[in-house]
Amino acid sequence: MIWVVALAATLILSSEILWRFRDPLNVRLGQKLNYSVGKERLEKATQLPLLFFEESSSFDRLERSSNPGGKAEHFFHYMLWFLQGIAGIISIASLFWIISPWISVVLVAVVIPRAMFEAKYSNQWMDLIYNQTEEQRRISYIDRLLSGLKEQKEIRLFGLSSILIGRWKEQRAQFRKIQFNKKKSLELSMFPSILIYYFVEVAIVIILAFLVSAKAITVGVFISLFQAVERMQNAAQQVSSGYGEMITASIETRYVRSFLSEAGDVVETTPHSEFPQNIERGISLQDISFTYPGQSKPALQHINLHLKKGELVTLVGENGTGKSTLVKILLGLYKPTQGRILVDDIEYNHVSFKSMQQAVSACFQDFFNFEFTAAQSIAAGTGEWLEDISSQKESIRQAARIGGADEFISDLSRGYDTHIGHLFQGGQGLSGGQWQRIAISRTMIRNPQLLILDEPTAALDPKAEANIYAQYTAAFQGKAVLLVSHRLGSARLADRIVVMQDGCIVEEGSHQELLDQRGVYSGMWEVQSQWYK
Repeated sequence: MIWVVALAATLILSSEILWRFRDPLNVRLGQKLNYSVGKERLEKATQLPLLFFEESSSFDRLERSSNPGGKAEHFFHYMLWFLQGIAGIISIASLFWIISPWISVVLVAVVIPRAMFEAKYSNQWMDLIYNQTEEQRRISYIDRLLSGLKEQKEIRLFGLSSILIGRWKEQRAQFRKIQFNKKKSLELSMFPSILIYYFVEVAIVIILAFLVSAKAITVGVFISLFQAVERMQNAAQQVSSGYGEMITASIETRYVRSFLSEAGDVVETTPHSEFPQNIERGISLQDISFTYPGQSKPALQHINLHLKKGELVTLVGENGTGKSTLVKILLGLYKPTQGRILVDDIEYNHVSFKSMQQAVSACFQDFFNFEFTAAQSIAAGTGEWLEDISSQKESIRQAARIGGADEFISDLSRGYDTHIGHLFQGGQGLSGGQWQRIAISRTMIRNPQLLILDEPTAALDPKAEANIYAQYTAAFQGKAVLLVSHRLGSARLADRIVVMQDGCIVEEGSHQELLDQRGVYSGMWEVQSQWYK
């Protein structure tokens, strides 16, 4: 008798302690997990091949793995909730053991099917959430369209706000309807286990009433045990719901673990060589072909191209001919499906990607706006985040002069220390052309052996374009420079012009040589020259 009372008292005290310390423990654990697991997830995302982000299913995986610390905290929170319920059930069952061991056994036994139903409930619910990931992303996408700065001009110009809001409401309504119907179905499936538990509770109360009438227990003991039955109901609910939520949280964390461990090969491989610090023999592409995952038609076919040291090569062709894909392969962001790339007779596959990052630089046509200070936005091109950039001031200014950004940056309210963009308070907005000059300057701050400029002056006027090309020519003598451009006027400045069509190189030579061939380039030149007549 004494050990039963002592056990009950201990468990009740343990349950109370768990309850009191649950929230502080959750907050502390959540902070640690949000930092450590969140950092690991971000590192994984930056190590994945660029092709990972070319597939829509990859964004489903990213969505499911979001908020990893919160998912782990969710599991821990309900684990404590579950353990507190277990402690409550055992303490109450030990009290009933004094009256009848069978009552204790039955009370505990009926909790098990209820918990099993909760587990099944959670699994089915998470299956639904899994299948709705893309739909959730569609809803979030419309939300971003309606609330984003860049999208506002076209949304307002074309009167799309009411259409998009209507679409958002329709998708949200359908989304909620599916979830509501599933919840309703799952709750109904839980009803038998709940009904059984209530029948057992009623039976125990009837037995207790019979014992009172038989004067086997006093009215005071009856009231205490009746209250214990009510507490048992709360503890059973706590155990079953806690177990179900633990199942839910474990599935959520499984999505995170899957992303961290099985999402694909990382970009970096075991290197044998460093990228040459001074290219001598140039970069050679030998029979390069490339096909995007899930596509049957190659984006590039049998590309053979040699970029010489100190040579400016312009790559031209209509949209969709494979120019940007070729650029990403040259930068090591994509690996060719067929063929090999050599830099001074060293295969790209044997070169450390980190050393390649330091030796190549590029300005993309879809460049990103770093909304920090103007100096930090340019300094980001060094591959290091510089909070204290005082030692880099001259190199930042030199890069800005080459990129054509120094003049307007000097006119900003705080010069190079001005926060640019409207994202944060006190930021100063820039025009499209100014953002492009910042992006070009960012590529100039390092001393690359290979510089690739993919439509770098699309947002600039012809005069600014000519000035920047003149700066390029002066700054990158002795380097390999590849310029991708639709403006054939600038292509004339190149030492060699390479023409692409349907993923193949179809022509190669100087401006005059290609005009004399009367081929693809000549036709493009005739069309563009009409603009200026």
